[in-house]
Amino acid sequence: MNLIKEKRWAIIFSLMAMLLWGSAIPLIKLTYLHAGILPDDPGGKIFIAGIRFFMAGLLTYIYFFLFNKEKVERDKINFKFIIILALIQTTLQYSTYYIGLSNTLGSLAAVIQASNAFITVIISVILIADEKLTGRKLAALIIGSIGLLIINLKDRGSFHFKLTGEGFILIATTLNALASVLIRKYGRDQNSFLMTGTQFLLGATPLIIIGVLTHTSLVNFDLKLFLMLSYGAFISATSFTIWTSVLQAHSASEFGIYKLFIPIFGTILSVLFLGEELTIYIILGLIFVLLGAVVLNKK
Repeated sequence: MNLIKEKRWAIIFSLMAMLLWGSAIPLIKLTYLHAGILPDDPGGKIFIAGIRFFMAGLLTYIYFFLFNKEKVERDKINFKFIIILALIQTTLQYSTYYIGLSNTLGSLAAVIQASNAFITVIISVILIADEKLTGRKLAALIIGSIGLLIINLKDRGSFHFKLTGEGFILIATTLNALASVLIRKYGRDQNSFLMTGTQFLLGATPLIIIGVLTHTSLVNFDLKLFLMLSYGAFISATSFTIWTSVLQAHSASEFGIYKLFIPIFGTILSVLFLGEELTIYIILGLIFVLLGAVVLNKK
């Protein structure tokens, strides 16, 4: 994807990926409802996640055969890194994310995910030698963190945080940020289609096995569920392929800030499709998070 090497196009494609990721938040909740997954059934939620990402892996391989232009030599594929990426970015991230999302509001989860940009900056500074923690980045981190604190305030001003809800979303977001930095550091010479598709297939397999063994809900498999899972697979295959290509060509700490558009799209779509209330704390928190993005990107 040579077009992504140009910064302007990288930004445009990044925003497309964020819109797709934002739409995944209401989709997952609606999928639970239609599939008949009970609120106290983490195995059922993991099972749904596994099916979606296994389908995403197959779709990414289709993308590879349709759109890939570069020759891939087998001895240059870093299988060890792809296995580690699969464990972090698919198995661990989405087992916590799917459970966490079922235990909190979609709009709230969307804004918590905005911390990805700031966590990416921190991890980049730690793991990548040429990434420095500048005063501008530090200011953006502080402003964004204030926004996340505001988001977690209840109507009466008390702090609201549940480990298996907001906590799991934050853990999943941290794992995603770690994966983004690892791709930048170790995956720059890998084919983005093959790396993304393989890590989906490898990471989804344990999710499916765990889900099959532990789920207690009677899953309602029908055409509508298949279509919902197919759209979820399209979101993942398309977004992760785009995002992986962007990270291979550009700075993780600089482009990580575009993850802040996920809460904008996710919050709007959650309000529209789930009927969730747009509280003053979500709006204020979103303003601070976006202000942090502006500070981080200001030259």
